[in-house]
Amino acid sequence: MPTILPSTVDPTQQEAYLVQLQIEEISRKLRTGDLDIPQNHEERSPSPEPIYCSDGKRLNTREFRYRKKLEEQRHQFIQKMQSVNQDFKPPYDYKLIDKVLIPQEQHSDINFVGLLIGSRGNTLKAMEKETGAKIIIRGKGSVKQGKVGRKDDQPLAGEDEPLPAFITAPNPEAVKKAVDIIKDVVRQGIEVPEGHNDLRRMQLRELAQLNGTLRETDCPRCTNCGSTEHKSWLCPDKPNITNSIVCTACGGAGHISKDCRSKRPDAVEAQAKIDEEYMSLMAELGEGPPLSAQPKQNADPLVTAFLKRNRLLCQPYKR
Repeated sequence: MPTILPSTVDPTQQEAYLVQLQIEEISRKLRTGDLDIPQNHEERSPSPEPIYCSDGKRLNTREFRYRKKLEEQRHQFIQKMQSVNQDFKPPYDYKLIDKVLIPQEQHSDINFVGLLIGSRGNTLKAMEKETGAKIIIRGKGSVKQGKVGRKDDQPLAGEDEPLPAFITAPNPEAVKKAVDIIKDVVRQGIEVPEGHNDLRRMQLRELAQLNGTLRETDCPRCTNCGSTEHKSWLCPDKPNITNSIVCTACGGAGHISKDCRSKRPDAVEAQAKIDEEYMSLMAELGEGPPLSAQPKQNADPLVTAFLKRNRLLCQPYKR
């Protein structure tokens, strides 16, 4: 860029020129790694409390903090430049950053982190793929206990702050699209009950599929034909067991002997023999008419033996 400006340049153009120089200078430092870290320890600001990841590596190193400071400065200059010159194109390595606050404290009964991240992070990955933006959730409740922490078991920086979702994208369109999707997920979590939330049901189905416990339908299959449209006891193709029942009295099908209306011919004769032996027993005990008054029939040997045994038991004991 030229170092000498013509006299016809107005103050707005001069301001745009100076901002452009600052943007290029900061971009050069970020690319080359010249982060303006003072070599003298006395000139440095006090270091914050160290933060470590699960692997024991420090996250908030001095280089990380100075790089983040330069990126914030460049972001402010780019925003200012875009307000002055709408045709300005930011550097190729610059990414826009936006933040969406999640109302977790106002709705503590809703798991917004679970809705945004999904089963094994698949929902968040799908949103990043669709929008082309990088989405990071930070704040209270965003990290499970034991995943990331300090060695002295103290809370992380920003862990007790409200829950925000940070969005990083190379262009404003991707940032806006990601912001709209996150706000829509939050709105559905608040307005739609959990049982009717399509996103939540899709996540539960995906989790069941990953765990190998997915059933294709909530309706159990018919044990007879395998259909899901009716219950087993309503199956029209179920086998008819009525015709397979055979009566032991008459030999017919469709009923049991207890419900048989036409007994076998020998059943009446057998019943008469039993009645005769019974009346004979009662006559010997003096409780019925004499045996001579009763008709004689061929008695069944088994029935006769049974009744004789009962007669012996019923005789009075003689000393």
